[in-house]
Amino acid sequence: MTDAAAIPLAADFDLPDESAWRALAEAALKGQPFERLIGRTPDGLPIQPLYRAPDFPSSTDGAGLPGQAPFVRGPTAVRDRYLAWDIRQTISAPESANADVLTDLQRGVSSVEIVMAGAGQAGGLAPSDLAGALSGVVLDLAPVGLSPGGDGIGAARALEAVYRAAGVDPDRARPVFNLDPLSAWMAQGAAPAAIENALDEAAAFAGEAGQRWPHALCLAASGRVAHEAGATAAQELAVMLAGGVCGLRAMERAGLTMDEALKRIHVILSAGPDVISETAKLRAARLLWSRVGEAIGARPAAMSLQAVTSQRSMTRDDAWTNILRGTAGCFAAAVGGADVITVTPFTAALGAPSALARRMARNTQLILMEESQLGRVADPGGGAWAIEAMTRAIAEAAWAYFQQIEAGGGLISALRDGRVQRDIAGADVAAMKDVARRKQTITGVTDFPLLDETTPAYVAAAPMGAMGYGEDPITALSPKRLSEPFERLRDRAKAASEKAFCATLGPLSEFAPRANFAANLLAAGGIAMLGADAAYGDEKAMIAAFQASSCAVAVLCGSDAAYAAQAGPISQALKQAGAAWVVYAGKPSDEAGLRMAGVDQFIFAGQDALDALATLHKAAGISQ
Repeated sequence: MTDAAAIPLAADFDLPDESAWRALAEAALKGQPFERLIGRTPDGLPIQPLYRAPDFPSSTDGAGLPGQAPFVRGPTAVRDRYLAWDIRQTISAPESANADVLTDLQRGVSSVEIVMAGAGQAGGLAPSDLAGALSGVVLDLAPVGLSPGGDGIGAARALEAVYRAAGVDPDRARPVFNLDPLSAWMAQGAAPAAIENALDEAAAFAGEAGQRWPHALCLAASGRVAHEAGATAAQELAVMLAGGVCGLRAMERAGLTMDEALKRIHVILSAGPDVISETAKLRAARLLWSRVGEAIGARPAAMSLQAVTSQRSMTRDDAWTNILRGTAGCFAAAVGGADVITVTPFTAALGAPSALARRMARNTQLILMEESQLGRVADPGGGAWAIEAMTRAIAEAAWAYFQQIEAGGGLISALRDGRVQRDIAGADVAAMKDVARRKQTITGVTDFPLLDETTPAYVAAAPMGAMGYGEDPITALSPKRLSEPFERLRDRAKAASEKAFCATLGPLSEFAPRANFAANLLAAGGIAMLGADAAYGDEKAMIAAFQASSCAVAVLCGSDAAYAAQAGPISQALKQAGAAWVVYAGKPSDEAGLRMAGVDQFIFAGQDALDALATLHKAAGISQ
């Protein structure tokens, strides 16, 4: 019998010829430089149109093997066949906390994270609520984590008390205290006291709790606040690293060895919907954390890594599409080797989750784990040249930024003088510009918006807690969702119920591309377009239809040939028929002549869509 390993599976295929591919690509570019095919990440890293074997870092380049340092390929050589990663769900409503905890655990969640009430935070439980919230939970089977609020130490001690009261064997307990004064400081712009004191207090607790609970994770090193404020992948990783180093130094001052300190840190990152870059980011995080361990002389140890799907990418309008974004983020987290994954409920931009939203958050992970079998392979992205190359590029960019932060005195100093905030604000502005130009598309908002889409059920968000803190003020890193500018336009247009008339030229086959483009763009601003698929036999029929529509805005849509023959006369006729504003879909060849004929505005791909829609809103009387 032939050895299966020796069967020449590629024997019937021609060997790929890169030079032939490149020749075809250059021919398709029609004289444009080949570099037009090279994209850029928000960090400016190149995205090649084709990755080949030379782009793949070799085994001597530090990637390692699954379960071996530097743990790029995951913390273990074989993932747990029954629970490839920890499925964690957040609990934040005090009145339903126990019911939510028990329902989630009974229906597939393997651990819970309790959101604690705090300054500048919506909802959350008080430390005194923890015992009731965790009633009936088998604590040695289901780990409990905290998302600390204003009194992180108080919440941690309350959780300890619950474990002790339940008589949990310390060797079986896995509490996750997640003390993170740095993230709270960044998010709120102030602290209860000097941030160094808060770190030392958290580190002292880590030293004490580590003796009582050998497997406890005490401090969190998180990049989520930076991500939600607009940080790039490299910036998010650098902030996480710099925060983690602050925690390590504080624990060293508290008397912990570096080996012990590393065991007490839980790393938390965001997972957005871009599968390739987010997979690479999480793999890069393992490489970078291993590098930190080497620098402090600690024994090689895999990090504890949690990925939480991004709220920045979530939308309020057409919120159903958030299910897809959450699925993509969860997929990236699983492929990237996260130990713990939290899928944010798809109604997060609207308010607190309904029962359906919580169910979808659970089931997204269960389907990817049990039906898609993502957990059956260690490092599924390993060996893919694009992912390997992106992992290395993101790691190098993040390490360079981390070194800049450290050279300037560390994260605390960089936050006090505003360097980190300014850098993240710059990244946020660049991302928002890409969204405004629809270079970065948001399904359901910038592209394919559905103005009559139903809003899913959700629970009204709890009121924000009073800030209360006034010490050690810094510029806060406030969360910003990418879709917000378009949502504000939609709100204004919804109140006005304004519509536009589509003035089509020629047959449907000729005007349909621009009519569809214009209808899509106007809907992104909350304006419905009438007659985008209607063809008219002559000018008289079109003008009659326009007058019957009672619209003040008319949008010309046609082919270049139709525009050359009819755009000017039709624009004049529309103005004479009462059009207050005529829009031309496409880039004009004679802008001055068309404006003289009555065209007021031009819309086309690549322009600032927010600016174009704001102009249209003013013309239609939607806004001043």
